[in-house]
Amino acid sequence: MTHTTDTTLDRPPTGSVPPRKLIVATGMGQVIEWFDWTLYAAFAPFFAARFFPEGAGGSDGLLAAFGIYAIGFFFRPLGGVLFGHLADRFGRAVIFNFTVLMMAAGSLAIAVVPTYDTIGIAAPLILLFARIVQGLSAGGEMPASTALVTESVPGERRAFYASTIFVGTGIGVLLASLLGWLLTSSLSTEQMTSYGWRIPFAVGAIVGLFALLLRRSLELPEQLVPSQAPTERAKKAGLGRNLAELFRKQPGGVLRIIGVGVGGTVGFYAITVYMPTYLKLETGMDSSTAFMVNCLALGVYSALPPLTGLLSDRTGRRPVMGWTSLAFAVVLVPIGGLLSSSVAVTLPCLLVAVILLSGFHGPFPALMSEQFSPELRGLGVGVAYSLVTALFGGTATYIASWLGGMGHPQWFFGYVALTALVAAICYYKMPETAEGRRRT
Repeated sequence: MTHTTDTTLDRPPTGSVPPRKLIVATGMGQVIEWFDWTLYAAFAPFFAARFFPEGAGGSDGLLAAFGIYAIGFFFRPLGGVLFGHLADRFGRAVIFNFTVLMMAAGSLAIAVVPTYDTIGIAAPLILLFARIVQGLSAGGEMPASTALVTESVPGERRAFYASTIFVGTGIGVLLASLLGWLLTSSLSTEQMTSYGWRIPFAVGAIVGLFALLLRRSLELPEQLVPSQAPTERAKKAGLGRNLAELFRKQPGGVLRIIGVGVGGTVGFYAITVYMPTYLKLETGMDSSTAFMVNCLALGVYSALPPLTGLLSDRTGRRPVMGWTSLAFAVVLVPIGGLLSSSVAVTLPCLLVAVILLSGFHGPFPALMSEQFSPELRGLGVGVAYSLVTALFGGTATYIASWLGGMGHPQWFFGYVALTALVAAICYYKMPETAEGRRRT
């Protein structure tokens, strides 16, 4: 199998949309997508028994809830393929609005769905359907955002500008944790289990609709740069033909993104999305404090991707992402062993972890775009990123819950460290794609 890397991204033409406007548009979408997406994992301990009553008071209900969480991830590849293809065919900005609307609709459905006691088996089925809709949405947002930004900014600062995608991701998870902190500080456990868990999903739906209106007000043109204008071949080509062409001509890009993405993807879900649940269940930390600690760690994380993105623009993608992945693999198991109900111990451990994670996420959007030619970029990023998040990110919380139920919660950190080591090896093997530093 021949692995080729197309690192050519067209320069933005004179008079194109200013980078600041693009940052607002893409970052805002990521904030909403990840705010709504994270709510499920953050509040699952409170609503699991309402949908899976046989597991009430135990781990079975939570395991079933995280099973639905994982299923939602398996629809991300379909969303990535479908919306990535549509982004290549009709323009990046077209997909922007639709994915945000889908995520908001999923949150609204979860906010209002009756429980198992009211409508029986229909309750978890509606919950599953809502997560499928959100999975399709999340799968479509990343390829459109990544292609849109990287094709429209100066090549020598591509990773710096594109890193705002993960800034939006961090802020979205941070806002979800802040809301969790606020609610668990204001409501009792009984109130959270009764009705409090619905509040964040209602907020997610409202904020999503507001973001849709705000994003449309930016008036992004459907095609921002020449590389986004669909060719005659792209207009006539169907999804099946483009998929065949992707795997025939540029399979290396898909394999590289999966290989290097596994560590950062699993690490992100382990250290940020799942961490409040882990601290509550495994260390005995109360819910409010767990959310607070997670908020502080996410605040630091959200500020760092532009710095690591800028560093990778200057020194290359491989050294920044490779060394931080290796360091993450080395320190994660000791960090997992130190986590406790003490904030003074747990917070510094999490800060070390998120600092290293930012070394992966800052350059990652640029690296993904640099693997594919313009006419297949949306589809390529959609397929590869959605596959790695579905296979590894989506199952991370389920694996953590399963190992915890087996009495071995610490084993999860060994699993995460192993994925980071795999990523570090892939970085060592891959060609450099940073502007002016390409090495084949």
